[in-house]
Parts: sequence; C-alpha cells; structure tokens
Amino acid sequence: MANASYILTPTEPKNRHASIDILRGVAVLGMVFMTIQAFAMPMAAYINPTVYENLTNNDLYVWIVSHVFTDGKFEAIFVMLFGASMVMLSQKARKEHLRSSDLQNKRLIYLGVFGILHAYLLWYGDVLLSLAITGLLMFIFRRKKSSTQIRAAVIFLIIGSAISLVLGYSVPVWEPGEYEANRTEIWQPDATDISEEIDYYTSPWERQILYRAPQAFDNQTSQFVFQRFWKYAGMMLIGMALYRRKAFKAKQSNRFYLKMVGYGLGLGLPLVAVGTMLNFNFEWDFRLSYFFLSQLNYWGSILMALGYIGIVMLFCKSSTRSFLAKRLAEVGRMALSNYILISLICSFVFYGQGLALFGDVDRSLQAVFVLGIWVFITSVSAIWLSYFKYGPFEWLWRTLTYGKLQSMAKD
Repeated sequence: MANASYILTPTEPKNRHASIDILRGVAVLGMVFMTIQAFAMPMAAYINPTVYENLTNNDLYVWIVSHVFTDGKFEAIFVMLFGASMVMLSQKARKEHLRSSDLQNKRLIYLGVFGILHAYLLWYGDVLLSLAITGLLMFIFRRKKSSTQIRAAVIFLIIGSAISLVLGYSVPVWEPGEYEANRTEIWQPDATDISEEIDYYTSPWERQILYRAPQAFDNQTSQFVFQRFWKYAGMMLIGMALYRRKAFKAKQSNRFYLKMVGYGLGLGLPLVAVGTMLNFNFEWDFRLSYFFLSQLNYWGSILMALGYIGIVMLFCKSSTRSFLAKRLAEVGRMALSNYILISLICSFVFYGQGLALFGDVDRSLQAVFVLGIWVFITSVSAIWLSYFKYGPFEWLWRTLTYGKLQSMAKD
C-alpha cells in the first residue's frame, strides 16, 4: 500500500463542502466574543466577571449575552468540525486505497507546533495545541461506527464533568490554606495581582512573555489534563459522528435539523440560563461557581452548539450561494489564518507592542470591537481568496503536512 503522506493531495477549493466552510466561518466569528474578553481584561475576569470593572448597565447585558449565547458554544462547533476533518481525510485516503495515519500525524504535529508558538508569542489561551494532542489520541476512533463515537463521546464528557465535581466535593480535605490560595490565583486575585498583570501586558512584547509563559504552560498542562482534554475529546467524537451521518453536509432532512435546533436550544439554553442566575444568586462563590455551577454551561454549551449547527445547516439547505453564505464560507476556508489574525489584531489593540489598552476597555466597547473585527476579517478573507487558493497559514500547514510546496495562486 502506498504512503499517503506523499501521494494523497490536498482538497482543491472547488471540491470543498460549502456547508462545512460556512459552519466553520460561523464558529470563527462566534469565538471572537469570548476571545476579546481574554485579551482585553485580566485572566480571572474571563471566568469570574465580577472580579474586574463594574458589572452593571450595558456591561452587564453584554456579558450576559456573550456568556449565555457564545461562551463555549462556537468553540464546541470548531472542535466538532476538527473531528469531522479527521474522518474526511481518512475517507479520502481509503477511496484512493491509501493510508492516512502518517499524514494525519504530520498534520496534527505541525498544528501543535503552531499552537505552541501562538500560545507563548501571542496569547496564552491558544486552542491549537489542545486540538492537536486530543486529535492524536482520538485518531483511533475515526473508523468506528457513529453510534460508537457518540457513546465514547458521552463517556469522555462525563469523566470531564466528574473531575470538576470530585474536586469541588474534596475541598474540605484540602491542605490548610490551599483553597484560599487557589481562590486568589484562579478566581479572585487581589488588587496587587491585577495591577501586576496589567503592567506586564501593557509593557513591551519581550517583557510580556515573562507573564504569558506561565499562563500558557498552565493552560497546556494542568488545565488540559483536568478540563479541556475531556471536553475536546467528547466534542471531537461528536463531530466525527455527525460527519459520518452527513449532518455537516446539509444532506439530512429539515426534520432532522429542526430536531437538533429544538432539543439543542430547548435543553441547552435553560441549563446555561439557570447556571447564570444561580451564579449571581450565590454571589459568584468560588467553590460553588467554579466546580459545580460551571457544569451547567459545560453541558449546555454542547447542546446549544448542536442547535446552532442545525440552524446553519437549514440556512445552507436554502442556499450556499447568497452573499452572506459566500462571506461566511470564505472566513471558514481561512479558519486557521483568521484565528491567528484575530490574535494579532487583539494583541496590537490591547498589549504593549500596540495601543496598550489592556484593562481599559469595558465590555460594552469590547462588543463594538467584535463587530469591527468581523467586518475586517470577512473583508480580508474575501479579498485574499479572490487571488489565492488558501489562506497563508492553511498554505503553510498543507505544505509542511504533504512535504511538498503547494500551489498558492488561483488557476
């Protein structure tokens, strides 16, 4: 059998599934809502909105909308689509009687390298390395039946949820002072800690690394092992199963997608909304909110993501050639490049190598920035793809993966 890493070729733009590109574009744009909060404010404010700035009036409404409707939802879609891409590549290789394992491994290893560079040079909240490591571990499921993938996904998700619950219940037996130290570090930093973070991120780029590196390392080690891996594994497997059932190709019936919308939003939205209300009711208590109530958004975000997928697929069944559909597809075709571009924009706006607005932009103004970023990356994607086949990072990723310089210019 031939080696796929040398014979199998990348999918040409004309052979891509428009519905998948559109959905990926929606995911990229949706994630900006939460990404900008992580760039604009101290890290603890991302999970505990009461820790920094006043959470009143318009700022409160913006936070509620972003948390309830975007936090974790578009990221879930992004991860599901990554799982689908692994099955896509595997199926393409099998049709040509080739092995995809070597190619998949190279693809994921290079994505991991991009993730490490992104995390330490630009933003500690990188997801690329997590996708790469989880993908390497979930690769064995690519040819399993969709029912097996769904069952495995549920198991992984339950383990991730159980870890949080067990940690929460174990607080009374922690070492003296350990709970307070974790609360200060993760949930409620004091004014000195917040001032130090602001000082570092508004300093020159080379000084920021001293602060960003430990954050990135923690994100890629303990947070990955105890939190992100289990959720990413579950979502990746759900993505594999949905692709195998042709759900991402807009080839299922309207009834199928309406069920996704009904069950996804009908169950997920109340979970997230109740969790939000309880957090405020219990005044964002560290133990209760971080370990227990967070699980309502953990599960609710996955359900809502499925509902959003149903909405997008219904939209795609009506047309993939409308102005909006084409713009979304272009953003999706350049998903990796746009992900990096968003980090470059935000780091320039908020960090010391640019405008140094870190800690100075409230949530209402952040929402305005989100709209501006949407317009910018949508325009850049349309212009770029009018001249080139791939985004710059997509081209680099393909070139490294296939071990051959890929054609960039359109025919």
